[in-house]
Amino acid sequence: MKPLTKKYPWVRKTSIYWFWLNTVGRFIASFCHLKVYGRENIPKEGKVLLVANHKSYLDPPLVAYAVKKRPVFFMAKSELFEMPFLSSLIKHWGNAFPVKRGRADLTALKTALEIINNGELVCIFPEGQRAPANSFVRAKWGAGMVALKAKVPIVPCLIEGSEKIIGKGKIISGWPKVTIRFGKPFYIDLEDKKENYQKAADVLMERIQELKVGNKSS
Repeated sequence: MKPLTKKYPWVRKTSIYWFWLNTVGRFIASFCHLKVYGRENIPKEGKVLLVANHKSYLDPPLVAYAVKKRPVFFMAKSELFEMPFLSSLIKHWGNAFPVKRGRADLTALKTALEIINNGELVCIFPEGQRAPANSFVRAKWGAGMVALKAKVPIVPCLIEGSEKIIGKGKIISGWPKVTIRFGKPFYIDLEDKKENYQKAADVLMERIQELKVGNKSS
């Protein structure tokens, strides 16, 4: 299978992804008592940008299992690619490519766009880090840049409960019960220019937060 990006040859559709999803992914989802709502809002094919809040290191496999019907490609912090065993897992099982944190990593953002333009679904966590329990972190402008440049359907995703295992500042705090909600696809009606990137990123987080049960704007 041809790689989906010039820079990272391991990013491609492979049968090992589906094996992982139906074994390890299924186990993680079962362990977390995963409940999924709105899966029908995810286009079955074509270019898609999925944006989700971030609570736990387990969010990528949980989102991948929740999507289920098509492969999901993720950014992962570059430090993970320096760990021999873990690097192999996230490359070949996790459909991940590196992103350098602490600044806008244009290489990672361009890679995300390249994969999307190959007709795939890319998941971005706009916050750029795991947020503390019961809170959100303001989105980074790079996520807004991808959204405006991609010009594809954007599916918002809310993850709740995953912070109880491998969340920020803790490993396990109680038995996890994770819920993932997918909203309807939307577009951002802003011109693709730098001064709009943070505005677009803020819109992404607003759409994610609107999925919270009880939110008046949902």
